[in-house]
Amino acid sequence: MPQIRVPSQRVAAEKLQELTAKLFRTSGLRDDDAGLVADSLIQASLRGIDSHGVARLPHYLRRIEAGSIRARPTTTCETRGQSAAVVDGDHGLGQLVMARATDEAIALATETGAGWVAVRHSSHCGALAYYGLRAADANMIGLIFTHVDPMVVPYGAREPFCGTNPVCITAPGPNDQTLCLDMATSITPWNSIMNAVTDQAEIPLGWGVDAAGQDTTDASKVTAVYPFGGYKGSGLGLLIDVLCAMLGGAPIGPDIPAMYGDLTQRRMLGGLVGVIDIGRFVNPTLFRQRIGDLVQRWTTLPTVEGQDQVLFPGQPEIETCKRRLREGIPVSPGVLEELKQSAQQLGIAWPDLAMRPAK
Repeated sequence: MPQIRVPSQRVAAEKLQELTAKLFRTSGLRDDDAGLVADSLIQASLRGIDSHGVARLPHYLRRIEAGSIRARPTTTCETRGQSAAVVDGDHGLGQLVMARATDEAIALATETGAGWVAVRHSSHCGALAYYGLRAADANMIGLIFTHVDPMVVPYGAREPFCGTNPVCITAPGPNDQTLCLDMATSITPWNSIMNAVTDQAEIPLGWGVDAAGQDTTDASKVTAVYPFGGYKGSGLGLLIDVLCAMLGGAPIGPDIPAMYGDLTQRRMLGGLVGVIDIGRFVNPTLFRQRIGDLVQRWTTLPTVEGQDQVLFPGQPEIETCKRRLREGIPVSPGVLEELKQSAQQLGIAWPDLAMRPAK
């Protein structure tokens, strides 16, 4: 998905993850929980999904301080059948809730061949690839859905109804060839708009509209973004809202409290995690080999002028991760300043995050 690019400082992933986990622990999270959420944010930043990476950390801390996110939730799982369950997140950080739902779905699928887990009482859960790849590591196909408050104008409408409502589908492959499609049903993630506001950067024309429903390049004036693919993305976003809201008892799009609205108001988000045990159908090793063959044929197709290679879903993120592990994660001045303010407020000394050249 499109991301905002601004001049940034390169920081070491390991150092940034240590700081992120420390900020969460100091805000009241259990050690393991702080580590998981920090890992999810750093993985998103490493993979180039800056809209859902460490840039979201200050917002999460503000919501924890305001009380709308519980630092130490009591997450529960109620089994509803051999392959079905509902996870109640107790208004904790969405990463904790969706990771629990994914693990419960994997456990169900291990027993029955497939697992479906609806989620309620959650909050923003970051990039869905984190959970889809968790399923792939367990030799499962993953199907992950979540929804958010209204940020997208339906095709032909002048005001938003659904959120950016992403979907992630993963299929394990050999080595670095796992297929991972993780995409919003909007033309760009809403958090790309928020990153542009933080860094006072213009957005491309055609991303979003202002309060009058007019296209704008001023990120601070954006009230809604467009769906991808016109009516196709619009319809897909609506059906994802149905999956996320109506199975677990969460509110539908227009009734979801705004992410960047009243920080004392709980989000009440839903979600849906589905996994399929590949071993119930074919040998998982053979499946991975066939994915590798598919990738080889896909990526060696003749290309159009200006295109070096046809990329498979997840390949740009894999290559970006390798590069950022070597060179560091680019963090914008606006995000760095917000992180410094968060550390100061929590009484944490600001560490040296600089990426050192390899010897």
